[in-house]
Amino acid sequence: MDIAYFAIVVALACFVQAVAGFGLPMVAMPILVALFGIHAAVPLMAIIVLELQLLMVARYRLALNIRTVWRISAAAIVGIPIGVLLLSRIPEAITVTLLGLLLIFYVLYASLNFPVPALKNPNWAYFFGLLGGMGGGAYNMAAPPMIIYADTQRWEPKLFKGNLQGYFLIITIVAILTHFLSNNMTGDILQKSLIALPFVLLGAFAGFYLDRFINPAVFRKIVLGLLLILGINLALTWLR
Repeated sequence: MDIAYFAIVVALACFVQAVAGFGLPMVAMPILVALFGIHAAVPLMAIIVLELQLLMVARYRLALNIRTVWRISAAAIVGIPIGVLLLSRIPEAITVTLLGLLLIFYVLYASLNFPVPALKNPNWAYFFGLLGGMGGGAYNMAAPPMIIYADTQRWEPKLFKGNLQGYFLIITIVAILTHFLSNNMTGDILQKSLIALPFVLLGAFAGFYLDRFINPAVFRKIVLGLLLILGINLALTWLR
């Protein structure tokens, strides 16, 4: 039953990211944590993200501008080992609660449309990249800092999606290498990542096809609503 649930979650999460350009860990991580525990869910999600990112980069390769994201990616690489270290040192209840609070923060930020100033100084990329790397290493949650940074740069949609995929691919590769060096990758995790692969493909290609027919605003509201429910549930972990 857990494997069937796992497969459905992976396909749905990959569908979300294929449509929106981000969202796979945000949708899947809370459920994978509940199924397998956070110490297995984090490295497993890193491999699943890599599988999807290879497809996404191929799709948006013409919009990818490496020069635009090199600063944030370099800082993220520094932050990833810090996040992995935090994963091994902080109790699971605290980590899961922080994940829930991060989800709530993101949903509120995205839903209320807070005005974001245009940050002209390129050094801000290092700050957001460091936060993204730490979130990616600890929770596979590298997207929110990058999305906020993208808003401050006023990227148009194609540039946003292209740069986001390049950034995700770079930090995901580094995160996986860090997990291997930290002995977080087990045979069971690698086996589950192979089980996930056909469902990654299913979700991705369904998203690529249906993207042109779905109203992005309505779909995004549904996703944010589900994320808020999951975030509140995880944030209340410390009360249980």
